[in-house]
Formats: sequence, C-alpha cells, structure tokens
Amino acid sequence: MFRKVVLLLVLPLVLFGANLSFESGVIQAHTKVFGDSSIDPSVKNIKADLSMQDDSIDSLKGKLSFNIIDFKSSNDGRDEHMQEMFNMKKYSDISLSINKVTPQNKQYLISATLNMHGVQKPIDINSTITKNDGSVSINANFSVKVSDYGMEPPSLLFFTVRDRVDINASIMLKQVQ
Repeated sequence: MFRKVVLLLVLPLVLFGANLSFESGVIQAHTKVFGDSSIDPSVKNIKADLSMQDDSIDSLKGKLSFNIIDFKSSNDGRDEHMQEMFNMKKYSDISLSINKVTPQNKQYLISATLNMHGVQKPIDINSTITKNDGSVSINANFSVKVSDYGMEPPSLLFFTVRDRVDINASIMLKQVQ
C-alpha cells in the first residue's frame, strides 16, 4: 500500500515536470573606467536549481547563482577591487530567482529577483529562451546599477568605474528527470 501511495505522488513529477541542470554557458559583465578602459569580468561556473512543468517554457522557475570568487576579468588587481566592493567575505554569491516567465512575441520576459550584496530587488529581463531535445537555452541582456545594491563604484585618483553594469547571459540547461 505504501509503495502505491509513493508511486502516485512521484509519477506526476516524472511525467510532467523536469529539473534543469547547468550544462554550459557564461555570464559576462561589462562596465568602464571613465578615462581609462573597459572591465569585462565573466563567470562560467554557474549553479542552476531550476524546473519546468509540462515541458512549457513559461513554467520555468528557480534560481541561478554563482560565487563572486569565480567572477574574473583579465586583470587580477581589478578583480580584487571588485571582490572588495562586493564585500565578498560577507556576500559571496550573486543569485537570480526566476519568479515568472511571460511570452512576448518571439521572446520572453523573465520576472525575477536579483540578490546581490545582500540586497534583493525585482528585475524584469527580456530574453530569448528555446527548448530543443532535452535542453533549454537562455540568452538575455540587461543592465544594473551597483549603487542600487548598496555598493559604491570604486575610484582611484581621477578614474571612476561607471555605476551601470551591462550583463550578457548565455546559458544552456539540460533536462534531468
């Protein structure tokens, strides 16, 4: 009897829902130092705790996250300043919790909560999401202001880092049952 009850509870999850794991991709940030050069850190070590019901993209929910220590540019010194700005010892992760996905023409609007530097803020992200043979691809571009998350862009002498950071995410997820 117990086995039948467990089977009845688990079977709908197997038939109609899928967990998604990170397969590959990158989150690339871009900002500039006024009067100097651009800063382009990226991260490829991304954690995904996502699910999708009935094989439907608009049911996509869950969380993407990464550790700030894995967010690297081509300049180790700048990376150290970035880690200090984020107060990495206290706030080691950045996460995006996907709350709702709404179809819009040939794209999707992701309504999410961005958690950065201990501050959670709602954010809407225009994206392209495609589903193909057991995988889901998400491509998105958006911008955030670090000052909205309680951080002050670093500066040295006359050089100041721009407050706005442009984000380009390209993520491939794999369906797992």
